[in-house]
Amino acid sequence: MTGLRFYHRVDDPWSYLLLQLLPRLLEVFDVGLECITMPFPTLDFAPRPDLLSRHALRDACDMQRHCELEFDSNGALPEPALVALASQRLLAVTDSAEYLVLARALGAALFRGDAAAVEALCATGPSLGAAAADAALAANQQRQFREGHYNTGMIGFGAAWYWGVDRLCHLEHDLLVAGLRRPNASLGLLLRRPLSPNLPARREAPLVIDFWCTFRSPYTYLAGERVFALARRYPVRIRPRLMLPMKMAGFVVPEMKSRYFRFDPAREALRHGMRFGNFCDSFGAGLERAMSLADAAEAAGCLERSILSVMQGVWADGIDTATDAGLRELAERAGLDWTTARRSLGDESWRAWAAENRLALEKLGQYAAPTFAMGDFITWGQDRIWMIEREIMQRLGHEAGQAAKLRD
Repeated sequence: MTGLRFYHRVDDPWSYLLLQLLPRLLEVFDVGLECITMPFPTLDFAPRPDLLSRHALRDACDMQRHCELEFDSNGALPEPALVALASQRLLAVTDSAEYLVLARALGAALFRGDAAAVEALCATGPSLGAAAADAALAANQQRQFREGHYNTGMIGFGAAWYWGVDRLCHLEHDLLVAGLRRPNASLGLLLRRPLSPNLPARREAPLVIDFWCTFRSPYTYLAGERVFALARRYPVRIRPRLMLPMKMAGFVVPEMKSRYFRFDPAREALRHGMRFGNFCDSFGAGLERAMSLADAAEAAGCLERSILSVMQGVWADGIDTATDAGLRELAERAGLDWTTARRSLGDESWRAWAAENRLALEKLGQYAAPTFAMGDFITWGQDRIWMIEREIMQRLGHEAGQAAKLRD
């Protein structure tokens, strides 16, 4: 039987959301499942572990509000001692059906901070000792490295990888193409909760969406056009907050992670009908030159078009922003006069606002692009644009069609 590999971490909210849908996945597709308990990713793959963990908590709460998923959190990260205890218990479970039931119960108890429930669940069967558990977790992590990935909340199918509930559509597609759907089984595992037909308006000021972006992020490229399009459908303003990418801010991105960041955006681009794949890395001088055009583009009223032009040039057109010819092509197709734009290339005043943008992002408890903030709602990733739109609709107090009319 074809086998899937589920890399689960007990204190990972995204792992917890995913495992809720796996029993249904096994009902729909004729596949086996191996459940592998994991430690936290190493610092080279998760350089800001506390921020990542806190964002995961917030995102899981958001997903629970909008999707048919469960996530009851007390707002605190699970206690390390309880995480270790739960991991030791799960490492002793070999049957996948038993694993999914127990992992879900342990996850629910961990995230609501119920130590007594965690301890009671761990007392229902065998557990590994602390030293043996640490060795097993390390071995499982090395196994995943050998197989080509580093993250938790992941499903491996052959050589392909699928993260969390957000990539289940790709997994379902690939299992369908492989001829593994059971007779009369319906696809579609991740379901969204319906919005109330009579949403009370709670807008107190014009809606502004801060959009933290960088030219070197493929996920920012995937998000750009869809984010700016929100302002054409709703009475909202998009405020781009350009900044230097993580690698130019002192973070090191391992090759394994970079490799995945080339593959995963490609299939997401296909899903959203976007071109992707003819890269020309803007790292260094090329990116700095592109950043220096932002003020001129804003003054000319074409900042949005300029940002989208550069992103497409970097990720789909293979245009080198380190050359005058390449940058001129990107500027002119955005409607920016090259003579004016060229005068900006020696002006480094952009560094001040780029640094301010990164500092503002850090104050929100985030560190990577694309990140979005609309009032008290903060989210991260091109996977959440649908959620931003639903939040807009809730704040406006209108259904989609009615809210769109407000923009006209």
